[in-house]
Amino acid sequence: MKTIEDVVKFAKARHRIWEGKPTKSRILTTRKFTNVFRVLDRGSQYLISLMNVHDDPIDRLAVSYFYRQVNRPDTMDDIIAANDGFVPDASEIFSADWYDRVVGPVAAARPGRFLSGAYMILVSPSDPRPTVQKMQSVFPAAAPWLGHVAETPDLELRVMLLQETPGLGPFMAMQIATDLGYTKGEPDQENTYVLAGPGSKRGVGFLLGKTYATAKEAQDVIQSFPVELLPPLPESNGRPASWMDIQNVFCEFSKYARMVERGDKGAPKVYTRGEPFELHIPKQFVR
Repeated sequence: MKTIEDVVKFAKARHRIWEGKPTKSRILTTRKFTNVFRVLDRGSQYLISLMNVHDDPIDRLAVSYFYRQVNRPDTMDDIIAANDGFVPDASEIFSADWYDRVVGPVAAARPGRFLSGAYMILVSPSDPRPTVQKMQSVFPAAAPWLGHVAETPDLELRVMLLQETPGLGPFMAMQIATDLGYTKGEPDQENTYVLAGPGSKRGVGFLLGKTYATAKEAQDVIQSFPVELLPPLPESNGRPASWMDIQNVFCEFSKYARMVERGDKGAPKVYTRGEPFELHIPKQFVR
């Protein structure tokens, strides 16, 4: 069994890597793990810049819903270029014609490099149609559901309504609701509700001596985690890790703990992060 101290040690070491500082763990320095703070991840930072182009919550939601399927900034950049240089809004993402005119040609030009596969909204692997055709039918059908989500400011209710949206399960619902919470004018609600994903339940399970924690067990551990033992969010004037951040930590800890258990010694080469980018911390996260 693992302990809270093990999780704290892992999280602090992972954050040192984000800071560009050395750590002794060969696994952490040569394998890929997301950041302790979800908002610091490259994909989240990229998506914030896209969503904040729009002021209307429905446009921001549509961008997150679409991007979390693609999940590749290079693909999204090509789609924006094909869209006359504009970040798509809800009217385009919910239009079947837009996929013929913009998305289809980009997908054809990027064989094998169109989707990352990290997040998958289209939960129809037995559907033999090409990906763009499935997007063309699934995404426009989501418009009424996302419209309801855009009308409520409450994080928990957003997550509940997102789970009713075609193609979205509990994990993706929490991710998209979290994305929306990063945008301009939103309150910081990350300590009002959290829905633990499969990886996080497995991470908490390591503390409980079982393969997977229940949703209730994971929620209790996440909400009572001693965040004061972790560094605060950079450039936030002291904001501690939120429940969402700790959910993220347990997800990554589960991967790390499994690697340790099977005797993983790390890869031959140190993992190299991508090009530096300008960090954007949402104003609602700054104390």
